[in-house]
Amino acid sequence: MSDLLTHWAALDDCSRLARHDDRIAPAFREVLGGELSFARLGTISFGGNSWMRPVLEAVRASGGPGASERNRRNLSFVLGGLVHQAVDRVMKPVLSEAAGMDWNDAHYRMQGKPGYGPISEAEIRKVQEVSGYFDAEVFREVYLGGEADPVSAFFMGRTTGRGAAFEDVIFGMFQRALLACHTLKPDGDNIEAWLDELARKVQPFYLRVPEWVAAFQTRDPARLAEYGIETRFYRRDDPTILAARTLLAGGVLPDDLHERAIRRGETTSTYGEVLQKGLAYLRNGSAFWAGTTDVLDTSNYG
Repeated sequence: MSDLLTHWAALDDCSRLARHDDRIAPAFREVLGGELSFARLGTISFGGNSWMRPVLEAVRASGGPGASERNRRNLSFVLGGLVHQAVDRVMKPVLSEAAGMDWNDAHYRMQGKPGYGPISEAEIRKVQEVSGYFDAEVFREVYLGGEADPVSAFFMGRTTGRGAAFEDVIFGMFQRALLACHTLKPDGDNIEAWLDELARKVQPFYLRVPEWVAAFQTRDPARLAEYGIETRFYRRDDPTILAARTLLAGGVLPDDLHERAIRRGETTSTYGEVLQKGLAYLRNGSAFWAGTTDVLDTSNYG
């Protein structure tokens, strides 16, 4: 999983389901029913256990999301973070098993993180292929192959020579942005701490997008079976998934499906479990928001 497609899909589906769950705070449901731009950033942001609680407390103390656009933005970011934790908690053990190596360790090695060993080309290909197959399935099912917002059909399109050149231009824009900055402005009074923080904030681009495109376009039956894509990961008859797809299509949840998916949390596949964990974390966040618990219980993998 790339930390984008499956995370965004879970956010979109959890936002749909949350509107029908009265155990989730009205303020949360209101924000999840609106513009999700900052929630999308939250759901691909690392380290939520360090920043979700203080941001929630600050928004609550300053009048909630209705008090200011800043509060609404910040709460949206946290709600995305809650879903991020849920996705990782469920998916990373599954991905680790499929790849035959610990997911966090593999990504640290691909990034060249100090203290972690090297990683072979074969291991890199395996990890990225696994990511591609799981992400490609949610792209196909949740985003209808690019027909459902906010993901474009071009996202998983094959890149021509001219398309590859255009992607090079986009990456070049990042370098032009640095040029426009003229120079970085270090904290001269605390330079070592500033350098430490700068190094931590550098974002490596180490995933190979063609692996995702190949998984979507080729869809090798042997790989689908090996990774349990249609049998274990995404079952179309899963009650929770059925509910999410009904809402995506603009339908109304029948009472029996609402009872099974929302009230009882029935699920028969991994992606359904992801959505149920997301709803559980949103409910726990709601209890913390309401002051009925002092614990923000949103454990992540590892």
